[in-house]
Amino acid sequence: MALPPLLDRGRGRGLALVAALTLVQGMAAGAAAFATRALFEGMHSGGPLSLASLTVLAGAGAIIAVTRIAARYLGESIGQDYAHQIRAALFEHAAHMPARAVAERRAGYMSLRFVGDMTAFRNWLGLGLPRLVAGSVLIPAMLVTLWLLDPIFALAVAPVFGITLLAIALGGLRLIPLQRRLRVRRARIAADMAERMPLAPQLDRLGRRGKELAQLDKRTEAMIRAALRHRLSAETLNALPDLAAGIAAALVILTGHRAGLGPGNIAAALAVLGLLLSPLRDLGGVWNHRAAFRAASIKAHAALSRQKRDLYRAGQGLPKGPVDVTFEDVPLPSGPSLNLHTKGGTKTHLAIDELDARAVGDMLLGLDTPTAGRILLSGVDLRDLSRGSLRRNVQCLGTTPELLQGSLRRALLMGCDHRPDEATLEQLARDVGLGPLLDRLGGLSGTVLEGGKNLTHTERLALSLARVRLAQPKLLLLGPEVDESTRMRLPSHLRKRNTTVIQLGSARQARSSAA
Repeated sequence: MALPPLLDRGRGRGLALVAALTLVQGMAAGAAAFATRALFEGMHSGGPLSLASLTVLAGAGAIIAVTRIAARYLGESIGQDYAHQIRAALFEHAAHMPARAVAERRAGYMSLRFVGDMTAFRNWLGLGLPRLVAGSVLIPAMLVTLWLLDPIFALAVAPVFGITLLAIALGGLRLIPLQRRLRVRRARIAADMAERMPLAPQLDRLGRRGKELAQLDKRTEAMIRAALRHRLSAETLNALPDLAAGIAAALVILTGHRAGLGPGNIAAALAVLGLLLSPLRDLGGVWNHRAAFRAASIKAHAALSRQKRDLYRAGQGLPKGPVDVTFEDVPLPSGPSLNLHTKGGTKTHLAIDELDARAVGDMLLGLDTPTAGRILLSGVDLRDLSRGSLRRNVQCLGTTPELLQGSLRRALLMGCDHRPDEATLEQLARDVGLGPLLDRLGGLSGTVLEGGKNLTHTERLALSLARVRLAQPKLLLLGPEVDESTRMRLPSHLRKRNTTVIQLGSARQARSSAA
C-alpha cells in the first residue's frame, strides 16, 4: 500500500492558493520599494512627503502581514489534513494485520509512528512545501523589482544569491542521511524508555537500575552526536542567507554609489533585500523538513507494506444451526500441525500449551490467519466469512478482554450489537459479579483505565462474561484461565442455542476439568 498522494483531497488547490497569496506579497513588496524610493527622493529634494507614497508603504506592509498569516494558516491546514490521512491509513492497515505481528512491534516504535512521524509529514506540507512555493515566487519577484529599480542592482546581487541557492541545495542533500540516522537513534531510545519505564521499580529491585541507565546513557550519547551533526548542518544552511544578505547589501551600496544613483534608489534596493532575506531563510529550513519527510516516508511505507490478514474474501455468513469446527493441517507456533473436528453444540478441551492456545484463539477470532492448512466453520472457510458474521458468532471468554480507557458502560458494550437500557445493563453487570466494581467506580459512567489497569483479574473475567451474555455467540472459546466455577456461570441460553464450546488449555487443566 502506497502513501496517500501529497496533493490529494484538495491539497493541490490549497498550495495553489498559497502561491497566489505569496504572489500578492511580492507585488506588495515591489510597491513598497517604489514608494520608499519616492519618499527618499522627496526628502532629498526638500519638498513635502507624498501622502500617496506613505499610504502605499503602510498599505503594502498591511497586505504582506495579512497574506503571510493567511498563507501560513492555509499551509498548516494542508499539513494537518495530510497527517490525518496518513494516521488513518496506518491505523487502517494495522487493523488488518495479524494481531501477533502488531504485538511484536515495540511500544516505543508504534507511538513514534503516530507522533514523531506525523510531525514530519505535517511540517513538510504545512511549512516545507508552502515555503518552497513562497521562495519560488518571492525570490524572482524581488530580483525583478531590483531590475526595475535599476538593472545594475539586479546584476550585482544575482550571482550572490545564485551561489547561495546552490549551496543550500547541495547542503540540503546532506541533511537526508543525517536526519535518518538521528531518527533511528531517537526511535531506539523512545522504544527503550517505553519498555523500561513501567518496569522501573522492578528493575531497581533486581539491581538493574545502574546497568539500564548505563545502556540508555550510551545510546543517548550516540543520539546526541547525531543530533549535533544534524543541527550544525541545518543551522549552516539557515545562516547562508544572512551571509548572502550582508554581501548583497554592500554590493548594492557600492554599485549604486559608483553609478551615481540617488539615496532613494539605494534605500529602495536595500528595502527589497530585506524582504528577500525572509524567503531565503525559509528555503534553508525547507530542506530540513524535506529530510524529515523522506525519513518518515520510508518508515511509513515499510509499515504499509506489511502483509495483511487473509480474511473476509467472500463475505459469507454462517449457516443456521450449531457450528462445527474443523482444523486441517494448521501449523502451530510450537511446531506441530493441528487436525481437529469438533461437532456443533459440543464441548471440547483442546490440551495445548499457552502459546499454541493463544494462536488458536487468535485464528478463530479472525485476529490471525493460518500460514498453511484450513479452518472450517460449518464447512465454510473462516477466511470467507464476513466481518460481521465472525464478530457476532465467535466470542472469547477470558481475563484479557479488549479495553480502552473510558466508561464502564463502554467497556461492557464494546463489540456488542445488542445494547440494553441502563437498568438492564446494570443488572447484568451485577449478575456476573461486577456489583462491587459498580459501587467502587460510581456506576456505569465510572472510568475504566487503559487495559483495565484498575480492574482485578476476577473483574476482567466477569466483564468478559457479560459481553458473552450480550453477544450470545454460536462458538465460544474459553481461555486457559477460565476455571470450573466460571464455566458453571455461563448463561443457560448458550445451552439452548447449542453453542459450541472449546476450552483452550494445558493437559494439566484437561485432567483437572475431567476430575
